[in-house]
Amino acid sequence: MADADIVIKYEGGDADRHLVEMRSLGNSLIGFERIISDGLIFLGEDRLPKRGERHPLVVRAKEPVIGSSEIPIILTQATGLLPFAWWLMQTGAAEAVSHFVTYVFTKLSGRNREAQVTLDTMVKMREIEGKERLLSQQQWLDALTTLVGRLARPAIQAVYPVGPSVDQFKLNGSRAPALLVDLPTADAIREKGELEVTELRPIDLRVDGFVHHSKKLNVENPELPGGYISADVRGPIFEQVPNVYTEAAATQAVIRVQAKLGYRAGILERIYIMDNGDRLDDAA
Repeated sequence: MADADIVIKYEGGDADRHLVEMRSLGNSLIGFERIISDGLIFLGEDRLPKRGERHPLVVRAKEPVIGSSEIPIILTQATGLLPFAWWLMQTGAAEAVSHFVTYVFTKLSGRNREAQVTLDTMVKMREIEGKERLLSQQQWLDALTTLVGRLARPAIQAVYPVGPSVDQFKLNGSRAPALLVDLPTADAIREKGELEVTELRPIDLRVDGFVHHSKKLNVENPELPGGYISADVRGPIFEQVPNVYTEAAATQAVIRVQAKLGYRAGILERIYIMDNGDRLDDAA
């Protein structure tokens, strides 16, 4: 999609068959449109968007190509309007907006280290441009914090397909690092910061049972002996039966996996198995 400014690529689940559930896709694109539009106003005019305001640049989502799960987003001038913000049209719209969208998703999902790296890049871009600004840098940072808070609901819409229809989406922007939003990230956004998700880590889990249609395992809570907790399994291996998980469930075995852990108020609430491990032990 070389002609697109931003490309959203859905992966896993339905997307493996080049499909995305229609209602999920509609919600996702509505959320993206709001985030991108607000970003264009904030970055271009150095102010917060007004209620219901949309940027005069059209955010145009092209139809997906047959056999693809990609949606190209094109920033184009609305008919009959004078050129808006020279830097947006000529030099930096796609790159700046890509960084802005990345910041929104990483900040709202608690991926603070990535958010800070993206913020530093945005600040440098603003300084390099060197045009006269309405807001001081501190005022701009404060306004950005306010805007990200306002975009919590559109971000929830944008990640809507992740989980029910697809496993993840990837956002590729012009000259900006790709952003990957998986199920743990999407759930953290849906929980509005109340769910803290760890980095990927190895962990041993004793499997008690599984639910194939929902891709969930019932496992012993690694932090509460005698207790049990559900674990979401991501990846195609769960579609093949038998597999390492069904075999572990049959014998209540211990399996080492790569997982992300979700905590609420310091208590382990969710486990996301991102990759099956390399060890399966017989239960004691």
